[in-house]
Amino acid sequence: MNDLTWHRVCNLTELAEGKMRALVIDSRDVVVCHTREGLYALDNICSHAYAKMDEGRLRGIRLICPLHGASFDVRTGAVLGAPASTPLITHHTRISGETIEVALAD
Repeated sequence: MNDLTWHRVCNLTELAEGKMRALVIDSRDVVVCHTREGLYALDNICSHAYAKMDEGRLRGIRLICPLHGASFDVRTGAVLGAPASTPLITHHTRISGETIEVALAD
């Protein structure tokens, strides 16, 4: 994991628990979710139909699409609810000092 390119998201104090933040990294839409269990980053576009996941809802570890209600586990990207059948790609997260950072998965 040392060869990853890390990108700054924001300060940890700027992303409260239960909130999300969208960003674009190398032309890729990413959403960072702050849950009680930690920080997670996923692709920000629903795998079922084009919708930005950050416009949906975050309920615990469940990220819910605003378009058709598909839901995903933010920890793994796994589908938790239809109509999606393909998981979301997850990305690496870390806290460096007080800064949240994301590195894209291969």
